[in-house]
Amino acid sequence: MAAQTRVLKTTNKMIIAAIFIAVALVFFATYLPEKHKLDKLLHDLEMAKNREADAEGRLDYLKIKLNALKVDPAFLEIQARDRLPFSRPGETIFQIER
Repeated sequence: MAAQTRVLKTTNKMIIAAIFIAVALVFFATYLPEKHKLDKLLHDLEMAKNREADAEGRLDYLKIKLNALKVDPAFLEIQARDRLPFSRPGETIFQIER
């Protein structure tokens, strides 16, 4: 009777250990791919935030430039001279090809 009890206790311990191992394997088999997806999504989010910050900086720059074009005649003249072949009477324009 004692031998049977010892065998049953050992068998029960082995079954519990096998169940624990199976549960752990299932947990890690589902957790690790999801963790990898989460890490990738967080990285993508960080990259998107960086692109958004760059775009906002560019937008701010363009707003300032647009405002300067609207209200500052000197800035407008500089831009026109840089981009268009405009000159004042009596001026000679030299263009350097790059």
